[in-house]
Amino acid sequence: MKFLKLSLAASVALGALSTSSFAQPLEEAIKGVDVSGYLRYRYTDNRYNASDKNPYIGVPGRGNAAHQWRAVADFKTPTMNNVALNLGIWYNNSNTVNHGKGIVDANNANGTVYSNSFAGTGLGAGADGQFGVRSFYATITPDNTATTVKIGKQPLDTPITYAPDGDRGTGILVLNNDVPNLTLVAAAFDSWIVNEATIQARDNDPVGNGIAQTNLATNNSIDKNLYAVAGIYNLDTDYGNFGGQLWGFYINSAVDALVFGELSWKNSLLRAKAQYTYAAINNDKDSIFATYYGHPLLARDTQLNNEKADIKESNDILALEVGANLTQDYQLPLDVRLGYITNFADGTAVALENEGSNVSRAGKVWWDNVATGISTSALQTYGVHGLNRKQDINVFYAAGNYGFIDNRLNLGLEFAYGQNKISENKANGGLPGQKIKFTEITPTISWKHSKNLTLSSYYAYLQTDVDLKKVKANGGDVEDQKRGKFRVEAKYTF
Repeated sequence: MKFLKLSLAASVALGALSTSSFAQPLEEAIKGVDVSGYLRYRYTDNRYNASDKNPYIGVPGRGNAAHQWRAVADFKTPTMNNVALNLGIWYNNSNTVNHGKGIVDANNANGTVYSNSFAGTGLGAGADGQFGVRSFYATITPDNTATTVKIGKQPLDTPITYAPDGDRGTGILVLNNDVPNLTLVAAAFDSWIVNEATIQARDNDPVGNGIAQTNLATNNSIDKNLYAVAGIYNLDTDYGNFGGQLWGFYINSAVDALVFGELSWKNSLLRAKAQYTYAAINNDKDSIFATYYGHPLLARDTQLNNEKADIKESNDILALEVGANLTQDYQLPLDVRLGYITNFADGTAVALENEGSNVSRAGKVWWDNVATGISTSALQTYGVHGLNRKQDINVFYAAGNYGFIDNRLNLGLEFAYGQNKISENKANGGLPGQKIKFTEITPTISWKHSKNLTLSSYYAYLQTDVDLKKVKANGGDVEDQKRGKFRVEAKYTF
């Protein structure tokens, strides 16, 4: 994202809005301030073939649609005496519009009458009010060392979080580049937040479930200390670019250990990448999961008493990917990649949110969807966390993208085929074992209208084939599912 400096003309224009006596001080105050950000509009339409005889898809219904608006502006003052101040503001609003595809009336047993089918949620066309400060921190760059220190409320950009969607923390981040080709990172935050609740309710379920309806939905921050250290290495050679990174995390009352590692190589034509993530979840009675779910996760799965739920379990994911870009060597604007994802530990909850998971993948919905039962987020109510149930996933994926008109128009296709095998929960007649096979096909298109404005769209089609070992839930078979997700987006960056 490029930075733009406010011109003198813009300064004068802003000054003209105030009194003449204040115009000069305002002009001086904003001279040299850098501003960057974007304006984004999205329309997202989800469709499900859900029915109230299926206990694994969340709330019965046929889908939802939503308009989403976001504006982000980040301001940075000039560096004076090795210190610069940063302020980030944003406006974020969405309006759910069901268009006759709403949730089933809870009082209607046969699921044929949709009493809420035309009811939307959110501010919609009314007065808007979701506006606030998303970052406020100081950047310190001492002399005689290639070190940057950020102190304050800042974006949380790590392999287990997703800063563009508002993940942030309050604390200190230190980056050091004194050793050539090596970046060392250390961070400590005493509170943090992710937008998991918003993502879940918007993309996966008709109205969301579990944690999306509890404390996280009110934008409360989590006041548990988060610590991170990392080393990131990158080296250009005659044989290509070699890269690697290793991250370690500890989150009080959440994860006892979380490690993300990556090795990569690329040249002008080919590339390869290997990633491994491991997390040991803390599910004690005083963990954040017990706080936000209302009980430890094990208690939900087995209906055991809370005092028996003091347990820690492991989660991991291995991802391998190879790719090729034919643009430079063959003047053909084609980029392709192939990959494979699997796990060895009990579950796959290796990140704080699914968008933030740095796992290489293709497809838009299979990795964050109740239908497949796969989630890389420890804060989702669905998915396997390795707590008294074991999950084995095997996913093959492929993606291709071709550019037209000087690469301004791009057409792509993403494909994923996989299996999620979940063991039976035998405690107290718990949940049956499942084997969920799934296929996702997603065509994509984007048009770079100008240097700043990009228009894009995709349609994700997901189909699942569920095989239950034993039917113990709701007295009926769990049906196969078909889900579709359509999105169109306009984004202007500055």
